[in-house]
Amino acid sequence: MVGLDDGDTEHQAGHATRRRRDCPRTHPEPLWYAGLPRSPPAPRRHPFQALPLARIAFIVTTCHEFEGVKVLSSVLRLHGHQTDCFITSEEKDFRRAVLGWRPDVVAVYATTGQELWAHDHIRAWKSELRHLKTVFGGPHPSHDLQLLYDDDVVDATTKAEAEYAMLDLVEAWEAGRPIVDIPNVATMVDGGPRQNPIRPVIGDLDSLPFPDVDVFYKYPFLRDKRVMQVHASRGCQNSCTYCSVGLMKKTWISGKRGEKFNRTKSVDYLCEEMNDILARYPGFRMVNFGDAALNMESGWVHEFSEKWPARVGLPFACNVNINHLDEDDIIALKRAGCVSVQFGLESGSEEVRLKVYKKGYTDEIVYGIPKLLKKHKLTFRTNNIMGSPAEDLDDMIETVRANKRIKPNGCTVLIYRPFKSTVLGLEDYKMDRVDLGKDIGPSIQSDSMMKRDDLREVVNLQKLFNVAVYLPGG
Repeated sequence: MVGLDDGDTEHQAGHATRRRRDCPRTHPEPLWYAGLPRSPPAPRRHPFQALPLARIAFIVTTCHEFEGVKVLSSVLRLHGHQTDCFITSEEKDFRRAVLGWRPDVVAVYATTGQELWAHDHIRAWKSELRHLKTVFGGPHPSHDLQLLYDDDVVDATTKAEAEYAMLDLVEAWEAGRPIVDIPNVATMVDGGPRQNPIRPVIGDLDSLPFPDVDVFYKYPFLRDKRVMQVHASRGCQNSCTYCSVGLMKKTWISGKRGEKFNRTKSVDYLCEEMNDILARYPGFRMVNFGDAALNMESGWVHEFSEKWPARVGLPFACNVNINHLDEDDIIALKRAGCVSVQFGLESGSEEVRLKVYKKGYTDEIVYGIPKLLKKHKLTFRTNNIMGSPAEDLDDMIETVRANKRIKPNGCTVLIYRPFKSTVLGLEDYKMDRVDLGKDIGPSIQSDSMMKRDDLREVVNLQKLFNVAVYLPGG
């Protein structure tokens, strides 16, 4: 998911100019955008009367570079609007920092379990800024419209890719036009929430302006950490039942000829994007690609392996889909400068992976690809799940054994969550497998919502997973 959705699934300035010619709607670029300091706080005023531009504040709780926020910001800036991002942990007084910037629109990134985190802040801001509008995007409002009933807080939500939905929404509010018919946007109509149809996904990612990294790199923690977060693509080859991608593909894609859920930036565009960032932030020493899989598109990795070392030259880590990875791809990744890859193993049981998770990874793949990675001296990490409704304790112990056998350089294990944005999660609620007395919460590493007799064992195994994997012996 991108836009306010950021490419995330529930499983878990001066930079837009280079693509000005590709954008279907353009305005003159404001002077502050060309590397000058950000505009000072605007005086209190009736919305959009004193100035022709809107001020949009993105707010997030996690100190992380969200790709969707970066791209949304660049599109809005390209069209003359002013943007900034505020991270709760990085501001001495978060509420006062946002209020002092005096936004016209606050855009909230919301995940399930944390969808209400901004409500008290927004009520405080709206008491001071009577004109303030709010829009919620991200994984949660893309599948659940209940937020709109909090109409003293939430004015609209967005679903799917939100770059041009957000632009249309901001400009409608600016002009005083109705917003009820804007594609991808949901609002309250006649006392109930209404989700408008989804516009086609952006087919050519090269048509977008470069992501606006300034809204995040104003924070020293993100600017000085030496590892840059980058996305080269959108989509995922898999449709795993525990992940929201499967339902995204059904609701985002119309089936018209040429419309694709999986899309990749051209290698040339990606290299230009990197050099644009590095020219202004030369301190980065490594790149971490946050895509579902860098090997999304057949043949792309091989072109990348020829151009990236010559034009950018930074080492990188990435996610890979091992079902679509062969030795030639691994050699190409190594040649390009890859030092480490990560993939989702999820379960050591082939039956669970194939029949329940629909992941497509056979034992042959799971045990064969790590040998090739080691052969070519690439380190690798695995992602794993504990406690899904399809697993018994023996299956979970098999996940430990599988990791022990392939010997990853690191492994992450999360406790299964029944998200309503996933096929498996919807089934869990329908089959009454969820303890409704428990809050889904922000953490997926501390407890389970599932009705299980072995709940204590699941939680304990998750906590001791790495000890069990790396402790010598069987």
